[in-house]
Amino acid sequence: MKTNIGPPIKTFDGKPYKDLISGLTEHMDGKVFENACTPIVMEILSKQEEFEKLEKGPLYNGTPFDFFGFKKGNPYIIEFKGSLKSFNYPDETEKRRMQELLKSIDGLNVALLQVKLQTSEYRIYYNEDMKPLFEGKERPLDKIERWIKSRL
Repeated sequence: MKTNIGPPIKTFDGKPYKDLISGLTEHMDGKVFENACTPIVMEILSKQEEFEKLEKGPLYNGTPFDFFGFKKGNPYIIEFKGSLKSFNYPDETEKRRMQELLKSIDGLNVALLQVKLQTSEYRIYYNEDMKPLFEGKERPLDKIERWIKSRL
């Protein structure tokens, strides 16, 4: 039996977005996919998660979040990871850059919104929930180091 790791899985009303979702494929360009999902994300964040003053993040190269908004008066950077069938995670660079922002801006908060579009499910990680994602699992590098050295 599979156990659910992470925050609880919630649902959203995908019916109004049926045509939008049916036009998406897993092989689309990531930015095109994410931009197409903006109305769904905005609805989940504003109506179900009660964010206010929501806006898209800046389009600077390397921005480690997709949306910015306030929840209960507190500012949040929000990373969106959407997929047709699974919950996805930010890559290592995005996670590192989010941590850098959190350290440099007092009072800033972080959220990760994961959405499975075909099943109209989502889950959202907030500050403390993100710690295991930021810390990552310690894994030894000695085998990899030996492999590289054997080729030098």
